[in-house]
Amino acid sequence: MVNAKEISGFLNEELKTKDFEDYANNGLQVENTEEIKKIGFSVDASLETFEKAKEAGCQMLITHHGMMYKGLTHINGHHYERVKFLIENNIAVYCAHLPLDAHPIHGNNIQIVNILKLKKIKPFGEHHNQTIGYQGEFSGTLEDVKKALEENGMKTRSLDFGKKEIKTVAIISGGAAENTFEAIQKGVDLYITGESSQYLHHLAKENKINVIFGGHYETEVFGVKALMPLLKEKFNVEVEFIDVPTLV
Repeated sequence: MVNAKEISGFLNEELKTKDFEDYANNGLQVENTEEIKKIGFSVDASLETFEKAKEAGCQMLITHHGMMYKGLTHINGHHYERVKFLIENNIAVYCAHLPLDAHPIHGNNIQIVNILKLKKIKPFGEHHNQTIGYQGEFSGTLEDVKKALEENGMKTRSLDFGKKEIKTVAIISGGAAENTFEAIQKGVDLYITGESSQYLHHLAKENKINVIFGGHYETEVFGVKALMPLLKEKFNVEVEFIDVPTLV
């Protein structure tokens, strides 16, 4: 018999959540009182996700984007509706934000590195004296990269202002448009992130760099999916990915 606190404690150690300065409240955000027999895994802690987790028979949900962030002071409106649903249905929620972006085995970014089979990997993406993403060497064309991303469910909206033959790639999943500046500074041929900002068009064009926007949601399904076999084996529980795509 395993409970949400035990699973949370294991994940906190595995993902080293205390090592990260994060605006998300990583860890067990909502507790429950039931034995955990099935865990759902999802990108977002939304009401729709919770409803689908209930339908799937989950007693716990592990998400990348949590429902409570630093600065939250009132449980009202949609926050109340979410908490009310979880308590009434006895569902626990665990969140791992930056720790699951950055993890060298289970993380979103290393999973994309593996998809592209990058070599000579090194850290990329400064955030509060931490690195979140990765940079590595690639041998192929820009179209080769797009094909590999598309085959793994990512979007390939792009700014094709750099070299067509790609030798270096930097990756940060989700909303990291501002790290295009770092990619330019480090002279990489291609920067991959989740979503764009308007100013990047001229920035990328004037600096002759390629930027691919794989989708915030689409670039961040990999971390929670990587945790599924780990927890299934560790705790002998059922697991299921709860797919609730967003438009961003």
